[in-house]
Amino acid sequence: MADLKWTPDGQKIFKKLTDAIPEAMREAIKPKLLEMLAARAKDKPVTNKVITAMIKQDLPEPQRSALMAALGIDKKKEGLPDEPETPKIEWSGKSEVMFEIMLGEVPEAMRGVFRGKLSGVILEKCKGTPATEDHVTEVVNQIVPDPFKSNILKKFKEIGDFDINIIDEIINRHGTSDESLMYILHDTQDAIGYLPIEAISAISNKCEIKLSAIHSMVTFYKAFKLDKPGKHHIKICKGTACHLNDTGRIAEVVESKCKCSDITVEKTLCLGCCDCSPAFEIDGKIYKGDEAKSVIDTL
Repeated sequence: MADLKWTPDGQKIFKKLTDAIPEAMREAIKPKLLEMLAARAKDKPVTNKVITAMIKQDLPEPQRSALMAALGIDKKKEGLPDEPETPKIEWSGKSEVMFEIMLGEVPEAMRGVFRGKLSGVILEKCKGTPATEDHVTEVVNQIVPDPFKSNILKKFKEIGDFDINIIDEIINRHGTSDESLMYILHDTQDAIGYLPIEAISAISNKCEIKLSAIHSMVTFYKAFKLDKPGKHHIKICKGTACHLNDTGRIAEVVESKCKCSDITVEKTLCLGCCDCSPAFEIDGKIYKGDEAKSVIDTL
């Protein structure tokens, strides 16, 4: 910038231009822009018009449209055609969520332009079929430069069978400090039903707390559940009375039957129902011995 002559309006718009470029790419792109401006100015001062001409004529799409939008340049006044409407895509699986995550890495001022361009690329890959997760991943690997590519692929791994926005809302409520971690984990488990590894990874990345530290916490406290709960929940009482009165070893039978089922089995020291031992709690209701075995047979 020191080797070029600048007018005040030229300096102002160039700063605005570079501020619109993602920070991680700014230092790499800036020298190229200066080189293009030097060629266009031809030893004359760099003005607002010189920069606008460079953007319109020397930059490729979608960068041209994105930077024009960021600088507030009216395409109609500049004699350029409007962007076509964003094409509609039929999404499948988690592909739409992944697409939005990819767009989230684009500065907000440029997001509208990139949405249309990237949607077009997705449609080309789909060839009339619904967009899949593989289509989106392929676009990221082929088009997106690092470090954005690495960030996006990392976030893809955080996607679970839950809305990732849940975690954003919880963290916004509690903050990202180490002291808030326990509250974040409890609220996340309440919202999702358990703590999937994708949720733990997302919390680690967003709060900048080591994954190993969070894993140590959730495995230390028995209140946290790392496995997705089954459709049915059974509590087996292991208290003294239930253990002694379980002469038919019903507890073992129950555990054996539920190993491959969509049933979560939990052992507890006492259900407070010693008068009907051996006692079992099935989906919140207390059953005694053979009755419990009969109910489980029907699940």
